[in-house]
Amino acid sequence: MLPIKGALAMAQRKAASGLPAVVQHSRGMYSSGFAPDYASPNNGAPRMPSPWNKWFPYEPVPCTPQLSPVRVKVEGSQVYQYCMCGECRTQPWCEDNGGPGGCRSRGFASVPFIPRHTGTVLLCGCKHCPSRPRFNGTCWLVWADYNVGPACLLGFVSMFVSGIFLTWMGHP
Repeated sequence: MLPIKGALAMAQRKAASGLPAVVQHSRGMYSSGFAPDYASPNNGAPRMPSPWNKWFPYEPVPCTPQLSPVRVKVEGSQVYQYCMCGECRTQPWCEDNGGPGGCRSRGFASVPFIPRHTGTVLLCGCKHCPSRPRFNGTCWLVWADYNVGPACLLGFVSMFVSGIFLTWMGHP
């Protein structure tokens, strides 16, 4: 039996028994520390740790309300409190305007967002974008991390179609 299949089988047995999963690495044993099926009791958002959290397991992991950008209308020069925990019911904004009843009660601090102009902006929906609250495409990478098969199929189809199009356009 391959080591990967054995590790997966062991993790499935431990998950079925209710014990925390422990992964064997070449440098020692590391506990995952994350409940794989945790969903927020407030809004039902799942907690999806990123690959970063495998190396830094004690860093807090926010819940992920959606794996796409959030399109919202904002007014210029008004202060909004962007939710960092992902568990607020008023996504993408923080409940209690960033006070003790919102993100702060869950161990996160809300981020003030002051738009320059009135209009529609794209904000991060996965809570993993490094340019929070602005969207920069990381939500799609988080989607690809959790949906490997569809992401590979989408990449193959897009490269195939673009290859045929470029061949057709470049042919004399």
